[in-house]
Amino acid sequence: MKIHFLIKVKYMLKIKSYFQRPEKGYDPVPLAYAQKYTDFEFKKVDSELVNKIGAFSNGFANKTLLDLGAGPGQYSIEFAKQGALVTWHDISKNYLEIASQKSRGEKMNIKFSLGYLESAQGKFDILFNRICWYYCINDYKFAGLIYSLVNSGGYGYIIVNNENWLFNKLKTEKWIKRVYLSINFWLNDFFDIKFIHIHPSHKKLKKVFSQFHFTYINIEKEKLNTVISFKK
Repeated sequence: MKIHFLIKVKYMLKIKSYFQRPEKGYDPVPLAYAQKYTDFEFKKVDSELVNKIGAFSNGFANKTLLDLGAGPGQYSIEFAKQGALVTWHDISKNYLEIASQKSRGEKMNIKFSLGYLESAQGKFDILFNRICWYYCINDYKFAGLIYSLVNSGGYGYIIVNNENWLFNKLKTEKWIKRVYLSINFWLNDFFDIKFIHIHPSHKKLKKVFSQFHFTYINIEKEKLNTVISFKK
């Protein structure tokens, strides 16, 4: 009985994703929020981060790059300006329309792919994923997808809000929500069970990426985030 329950729980988010299809009009990001977030994000694009990734991956020129969970496309555009052949991928059609309009305004040629994080396809020289990891259905499977999307000799740069971000957020919540989110955090971290989208710990992320072979990998905790950089 317990095993059957755990199996059902493990696939709850996956089953939900079968019915909420972005290609059929499902969009988890309301337009008003997407516009507000776009204004905020384009004002604080981190050029130092872009340069850091460029130095780490030996430049962007003529390299294929997947911006996985790209949102309004602020970094997609920056990478394209540096010469990368960028593919934008996100679940939100509102973000797709915003990113498409922004890229045309900047005269940047970017490919667009609409779907869940797990529906991304192809092979890329560079993969970039920033602060949207917790939307994945399963941490281990998502890491496996990321690994499969990167060419041999290619690079990954991933920024994940970790438990420090979550616990900082909990301080502002009412006690019942603090309990609810805390329980879901521990279920995911110790049993790999997700009822909701929840942030993984730094420790779990290190364990998740230990299952793969990399030429180089570095996993660092930077305040509220875990930053993972690797060469396959």
